Amino acid sequence: MLDCLTASRPKSSKPNTIVLCGLSGSGKTVLFYQQGKIKPIHVIDVPGHARLKPKLDEVLPQAAGVVFVVDAQDFLSSVQAAAEYLYDILTKATVLKKRVPVLIFCNKADKVTAHSKEFIKKQLEKEVNKLQESRNAISSADITDEVQLGVPGEAFNLSQCPSKVIVAEGAGLTGNVSAVEQFIREYVKP
Repeated sequence: MLDCLTASRPKSSKPNTIVLCGLSGSGKTVLFYQQGKIKPIHVIDVPGHARLKPKLDEVLPQAAGVVFVVDAQDFLSSVQAAAEYLYDILTKATVLKKRVPVLIFCNKADKVTAHSKEFIKKQLEKEVNKLQESRNAISSADITDEVQLGVPGEAFNLSQCPSKVIVAEGAGLTGNVSAVEQFIREYVKP
């Protein structure tokens, strides 16, 4: 997958760049190859391995939008890691400053054991809320200067993010990616 990242990186900052990210095994690369057919956009597939997550910082300044891919079938086993990754994206200075829209794409929704986008949204919100509470406790001890998402004193909700956050479902392997295509049409300048 690192080859996908290197091969797709545009030479300059363009308003037509989509960053695909998410945990390993979520289906990013399948989407990468499907969305690469849409012109004129650049799609950057950021590998999901934890050691390669810092690559995200290199490509986010170019992003017109972020597609965060979640495995809807195997979601519960990775909900905490997915929430941490999503929180990191939503609190990146570039995403906040440019109000980069984020699509949470619940992939593999065609599988019988897949969780619904509503369930995934609620679980991500709960986990981000827990994560934010623990990070805010550290921040109040003057160890770090953490960004506050949402409304202080209220449970976190994705609708409270400065950036537009959309949750959709589909299945990359079967070509059911209309939500991703619609997101690209709406937020990427040709």
